[in-house]
Amino acid sequence: MEFGVRELIQFGTLLASLAGAFAVVKSQLVIQDIKNMSIELHELNTRLDRTEADSAVIKHQNEVFGDILSPSNLKDLNKNIAELQTEMKVVHKNLDKVYEMHNGTHPPIDK
Repeated sequence: MEFGVRELIQFGTLLASLAGAFAVVKSQLVIQDIKNMSIELHELNTRLDRTEADSAVIKHQNEVFGDILSPSNLKDLNKNIAELQTEMKVVHKNLDKVYEMHNGTHPPIDK
């Protein structure tokens, strides 16, 4: 079986067509893969943003709790509570004196 120029040109054209078809199919697959990766990357970025936002909220809450529970703040709060308790004792003593003065009865009022 002999191959002439015509057969070689046809064979070359056939190979070129097959190579072109393969390149088109391969490029379409690559484009689809890029789209899928882009979607996955967007989802990962969204999840990362949510995670960072949650982390920022937790960090802020820890700072607030740290300020509330700091030794100097607790010292001030305990001092205020002690002052309030002392004032309450004084108020109770004064109230007891008012009750003793009133004694639950009213003197008759003359006109």
